[in-house]
Amino acid sequence: MRVVGDRLAAEGLSAVEEGVHFVAELDGPTTKLRTRVSRRTAVALATMSVVAAVASAAPSAATPVSDSPSVTRHAVTQAQNTESAATAPNLRVKAANGVTYQYRRFGNPVAGSVPLVFLQHYRGTLDNWDPKLIDTIAAKREVILVDNVGVGGSTGTTPSTIQQMSLDAIDFIDALKLPHYDLFGFSLGGQVAQEIALRRPWQVRRVVLAGTGPQGGVDQRASDPKVLASALADNPGPADFLFLFFKNTASSQTAGTEFLQRLGQRTTDHDAPASLQTRDAQLTAMHANSLS
Repeated sequence: MRVVGDRLAAEGLSAVEEGVHFVAELDGPTTKLRTRVSRRTAVALATMSVVAAVASAAPSAATPVSDSPSVTRHAVTQAQNTESAATAPNLRVKAANGVTYQYRRFGNPVAGSVPLVFLQHYRGTLDNWDPKLIDTIAAKREVILVDNVGVGGSTGTTPSTIQQMSLDAIDFIDALKLPHYDLFGFSLGGQVAQEIALRRPWQVRRVVLAGTGPQGGVDQRASDPKVLASALADNPGPADFLFLFFKNTASSQTAGTEFLQRLGQRTTDHDAPASLQTRDAQLTAMHANSLS
């Protein structure tokens, strides 16, 4: 299991791109796990959906494919070699828990590989993944991006515990009938990924944890009023994102601006932004997880 930690908070999402090497070599053994994450990482890394502020097109309804995983898998197979983060269609699948999950699935699987499931940060949706990161990985892997319950285009109500979020993610994975898979968990998604790995060790092959920490980890609660103000804003914008994810240096702010511009590469079929209910439930879950 590989961990990308505090530097992610310092350098922003551009640092996640270094994790591509970890993802491409998920078989590489390691036993080290960081247990200390900065306060700023705990909430700042988990920011919000800002796509509406940087993309000209308004969010559109997801393109329904089918409630049948077999039909969905067939559609994905036809598009695996042509789609990218900017063009992959929004797919939907209904799970046993009654939730209809919105997701994107594309890439170029090679012999012996398994799908890589991405679990997103606080208030993040499908549209918040860096296209440069996702497309680099998708060149050699099949990738699956998903909105968990109540987030973005998925139905239901976002739960307020990491444990339930992990069970919800497992229901989605089961709906796709994935026998084995790798996980990439970013911030809040990293906490969920750890729970999934504990609950389904016979299915999870490798885990990449980016900008996250373990249950009850040191310094995972945010107390800086400025950080909280930006992270909890009802209508956050690019300035909030740059403050939370990137250092106040010319190079880091430039990297942040470039990242926001890449988010604008997707011009149609946007995901819905995370709701305020999702914001509050996810924050409650992260706070409880930090105390456990």
